[in-house]
Order: sequence, then C-alpha cells, then structure tokens
Amino acid sequence: MERLEQITLSERVYQALKQHIIERQVAPQDKLDIQALSQQLGVSRMPVIDAIARLEAEGLVRRQNRVGTYVSPLDRTVYEEVFAARSMVEQWATAPAIANLQEKDIQQLGALLQEARQLLQDVTEETFQYRQFSIYDQQFHLTLVQLSRNVRVSQFYASLDSHMQIARVYSLRALKRSREGQEEHEALLAAFSARDVEQACLQQQIHLECSRTSVLALLEQYRVL
Repeated sequence: MERLEQITLSERVYQALKQHIIERQVAPQDKLDIQALSQQLGVSRMPVIDAIARLEAEGLVRRQNRVGTYVSPLDRTVYEEVFAARSMVEQWATAPAIANLQEKDIQQLGALLQEARQLLQDVTEETFQYRQFSIYDQQFHLTLVQLSRNVRVSQFYASLDSHMQIARVYSLRALKRSREGQEEHEALLAAFSARDVEQACLQQQIHLECSRTSVLALLEQYRVL
C-alpha cells in the first residue's frame, strides 16, 4: 500500500510540474531547482526527480550534468518534427480506426465535441476556459488514434500533445483558433462516421496544416516557445 501511495504522489507531482511548464509559468531556458520545487510542493526530492525524468523523456526539460535542469525552448525544428510525427500517426491510424469504429465510439466522440462546443459559446478571450477546451481537444484526437488498437502508437501520440498546448498558451488568438479547430473536428468526425477513409485522411491533413500554420506564425513572432 505504501508503494501505491508513492506512485500516486509521483504522478501528482509530474502532472503539477508538467502543467507549470506547459502554461509557461516558467520561461524557456529557466533553471529548475529540485530542492525548491520539493519544498513548494511539500514532497521529498524523489518524486520531483522522477517527474523531471519523465518530462525530459517528453522533451519538455533538458538536463546538463553538473549544471542543472532547464526548461526546453521549443523552436521551429522541434515543431516541424512534432507535426511530421502527428501526421505519420494520424494517417496510419485512420484506416484501422475506422475498421474498428462502433456506434458507441461515434457517440463518445460526438459527446466530446458537444462539451467543447459549449465552451465556445458566449465567451471572450478573457472568459474562455482554455484549459478545459484543451482537454477535450486532446481526448478527441487521442480517441481517434486509440481506435487503431495499437497501445504503443497511442502512447507515443499522447506524448506529442504537450508541445501543442504550449503553442496555444502563446497564441493571442486562442479563442479564434479554437473555434476554427472545432469546425475542423466536426468535419473529421463526419468523415469517420461515414466510414470514409479517404475523406477522413484528408480532413486530418487539413486540420493539421491549419494548426501548423498557426504555430509557425507564433514562432515568427517569438522565435522559441
């Protein structure tokens, strides 16, 4: 039981640090002080060290021997690689996902889009619940990939989402792009519901290219995110 409690604690520390980094409450290149973080979170050093190891594997932090741990700056090269990886997974997963698609899956995906749609109604940039919308966005895409029934591919795909969340934090048009993305999601679900592999792959490409264009515009402004 003690071991289970430790696993739970490590996961909570990981999620807290990850959200801290994703929301850029610490800037790119900032040094992370393990001792200070453990004191702020009220935990020992070990859960923090475990969390940093996971964040390093995701490319969100980098460690330099005998120097320290730093928040990774994300440049155009990183994002081009992320979009290429997402495209590869999404295009590969579409056919088996549609082959496995059941009515309950369509209903689940539709429910996610309905929840997301409600967050976009009668809001401004200031009142828009971006974090919750991002959760629905992530769940929608991940569910489509998970329908391929390939666990390793799904895990890899999930690891790419943090970079996208960081990009959205920098956007001054988060609400506008979210509304556009919602329409693209609904077109994508329509293609899946029709069991049209060719159209679904096309909608995946359209959505990804729109996201890529938006992120590259941010990189022109900020250079790194």
